Amino acid sequence: MLRSGPTDARYAPRCESILRVARSMNELIIDLLDLGKIESGLEAPREAVDLAVLVHDVATSLQVQAEAKNIALAVETPERVPVLATPGRLSQALSNLAGNAVKYTPAGGRARIAVTVTAGGAPEGAAASVVTVSVTDTGLGIPAADLPYVFDKFYRVKSKATRNIEGTGLGLAITRSVIEAHGGRIWVESEEAKGSTFTFTLPLA
Repeated sequence: MLRSGPTDARYAPRCESILRVARSMNELIIDLLDLGKIESGLEAPREAVDLAVLVHDVATSLQVQAEAKNIALAVETPERVPVLATPGRLSQALSNLAGNAVKYTPAGGRARIAVTVTAGGAPEGAAASVVTVSVTDTGLGIPAADLPYVFDKFYRVKSKATRNIEGTGLGLAITRSVIEAHGGRIWVESEEAKGSTFTFTLPLA
């Protein structure tokens, strides 16, 4: 590029290529650092958080991407859902799941974040309330053979439909670590070409 100068027809595409690779490397480094902090327990103290507010904030942050693809992004949540959490990490987990729903759903599709509170689910039969969050989309779906590995580090579903979609393969691994660190669990149900539902539970504060 230095030799050819900015008048070369390849100058702009090469700049774009460099920026794209730099962004991917930056995202990978940040994800690795986040995963290391979570797994090492080097996190900020938990505090009382309204999960309903976090969900609405995440949906608002994704609205531009959803509108660009004409994807209907819906939110269903009780007015208030108190949990004990590290707000930044829980927002990160929600953003990973909802962001994937928008990213892997073709134009004109639908995505939904639903929050419910149910009784029961505490250890040793004790009564307690549990928060369930489901992120559903009408996207590409996940082949059955890939489902057991989607939460593994660096694992990405490889197909013609996903080959041009960028990602580090760490988002879902980080999400699982965040949810499990908060005393919850996460799982996925999906059918190829029909969509996916990622669900996690947390104790209600």
